[in-house]
Amino acid sequence: MKKFLAIMAIIGLFPTLSFGQSDSLTLEQKAARMIIVGMRGNTINAAVKADIDRGVAGIILFEHNICPVTDCNDSKARLGRLCRDLRDYAGRSSFIVSVDQEGGRVNRLKTKYGFPTMISAERIGKINNTDTTRKYGAVIAGAVSDAGFNVNFTPCVDVDVNPLCPVIGKVERSYSDNEETVARHASIIIGEHHKKGVVTSLKHFPGHGSSQVDSHKGFTDVTNSWSERELIPFKKLIDNGMCDMVMVGHLFNSKIDPVYPATLSKKTIDGLLRTQLGWNGVVITDDMHMKAISENYTLEKSLELAINAGIDLIILSSNIPGHTDPVSKEAIDAICRLVRSGKISESRLDESIERVETLMSQYGDSKSDDQEN
Repeated sequence: MKKFLAIMAIIGLFPTLSFGQSDSLTLEQKAARMIIVGMRGNTINAAVKADIDRGVAGIILFEHNICPVTDCNDSKARLGRLCRDLRDYAGRSSFIVSVDQEGGRVNRLKTKYGFPTMISAERIGKINNTDTTRKYGAVIAGAVSDAGFNVNFTPCVDVDVNPLCPVIGKVERSYSDNEETVARHASIIIGEHHKKGVVTSLKHFPGHGSSQVDSHKGFTDVTNSWSERELIPFKKLIDNGMCDMVMVGHLFNSKIDPVYPATLSKKTIDGLLRTQLGWNGVVITDDMHMKAISENYTLEKSLELAINAGIDLIILSSNIPGHTDPVSKEAIDAICRLVRSGKISESRLDESIERVETLMSQYGDSKSDDQEN
């Protein structure tokens, strides 16, 4: 699939990035291109327009954007209009409209809104049949694409080391406790998304499956439970050309970095992921409003550390508690201050913009590749 898309880009069927494109952007626009934000409601209101006008990289939608509390009728159709309107208003093919749609418990596109049944990764892994995996992969990818999303933050390639892990094993998000099985099923799921022109993301690097704590709720230390075998699915998918981007988890491992959690760790991202595993593509954070980060670092400090560690995209899903300004403005202003003070180089922003634009130029506007079905 990737070879097919590369050929299409060469002959001009998909838009390609003109390198140095970031030179035409202001510093504020470059800072905005590092950020994916959440939104409230299910229409493009003034706040959403302001975020897009600032130049944010994209939007992440949740179930509350699909079904307002007062009226869930016609949710599927309204979601389709919202996704289309977001991309139309942004007016650029690289604009990201994203969702976490894994199936099972992580399921924004529910049957009650008119979407098909999408089973969990654990159930897929237990069936352990490639045809079945391909079938459900096509269902997930089709639902995501039909709704209008161009990025789906799936698959979860965490190995089910700890079945009681509150955020992975206990909620059926891992395909298996065998790393080879995880990589095999994840590859099929990714392939089905590629057929629909949907970008995917491996998560949660360097592996969340052994944790005993949910990083949504606080500091998560995997030092004594994590092992290098949790890297195997990431390594296999990268080596096989089945990786679009990697999402880093808010996981502290003193054996990798004795100071910072993975999202903020140059040793983890630049060292382990880029140098050791050979990944030079897009790296994205998990939601920076999760308490593992937000309760331990200021927004500005977390942005400084994440960007310098090698992060290309930063997810900020909601407004900052106690602040009246939109989270995008807070973050953009902070990144600009960091660049102007010399704490982050502007070339570091340029590097990330190039990576994201290159990725989205390959997949973002393709809706289907029927000739490969």
